[in-house]
Amino acid sequence: MIRSNTENKDSQRNLRVDVMGSPYWVQVVCNLLKRAGLCAEVLDPHGRFALLKWALKGHWRRFDVVHLATGVWEWKAALILMLVPRPVIWHWIGTDILNFQINSQKGWKGFILRLAACHRAKAHLADSPELAEELGSLGIKADVVRLLPKCIEAEVEPLPEKFAVLSYWSDGRMNFYGGDIVFELAKEFPDIKFRVVGTTGENEKVSPNVEFFGFQKDLSKIYSESSVLIRIPEHDSMSAMVLEMLARGRYVIYNKKLAGCHFADNMSEARNAFQLIMKRTTPNIDGAEMVREHFSPEKEAAKLFQVYANLFPMTEKK
Repeated sequence: MIRSNTENKDSQRNLRVDVMGSPYWVQVVCNLLKRAGLCAEVLDPHGRFALLKWALKGHWRRFDVVHLATGVWEWKAALILMLVPRPVIWHWIGTDILNFQINSQKGWKGFILRLAACHRAKAHLADSPELAEELGSLGIKADVVRLLPKCIEAEVEPLPEKFAVLSYWSDGRMNFYGGDIVFELAKEFPDIKFRVVGTTGENEKVSPNVEFFGFQKDLSKIYSESSVLIRIPEHDSMSAMVLEMLARGRYVIYNKKLAGCHFADNMSEARNAFQLIMKRTTPNIDGAEMVREHFSPEKEAAKLFQVYANLFPMTEKK
């Protein structure tokens, strides 16, 4: 049983964790916490003034710890969480570091962000060693606990009969994710289907072989119908989508050097990698084996438990 003495030294009770943050990543964190044997619940306030109501109505009293699955948001949220008498663990995922670098320089609002991140947080966690290094340059020490979704625990699947491409970006962030390269390849290869998830593609002028699928809760079917993922963002941690595709034996064009992937950082490199992958008729076994060997949700859950055990000494594993 997980125990805590955070409120009453004479009485022990279950350590309860409230997971907040990005809608996708809160589910990943919650799953890892439960694997670690902790009592975790997604109770993420939504809507105008929702976080303020959460604080004023005392909903935080149900929990012993707040685990943020997206680093620092903005100064108002940071101020509210500083006033709530519960320890906060900040788990950084990638672009939140870029946002923090920008917003933390904005006068007194930036001061509140820096105060919340550097002094109020009980601990910081980073999704990758690269992010931990970036945080270190900002004066924030973070332990590495990868946010690995259970979807990477998949079997290798045969490649689809028709070669098809998958990519991702959210609305308004096409340039950030290298969408111009995806569109250019779609023009050069008009007989191949290009699918983009995460965005509706509204007002985008693209060739007829590009389809937009918007937000998808379950990508299993799309993964099965895709041969290759193209992901060339300006900044990244370790993409869960890359790992999910590799685990299924799919190919990946990525601007991070990762075993099992084809590296590309510009249009010329992406085209060359694309033409090589088009010739493949068997699944990417090397990529799948790399994921199984180096990316384990169970191991990350164990690391997460150790973090909590160190922070809250009364914590015991079930």
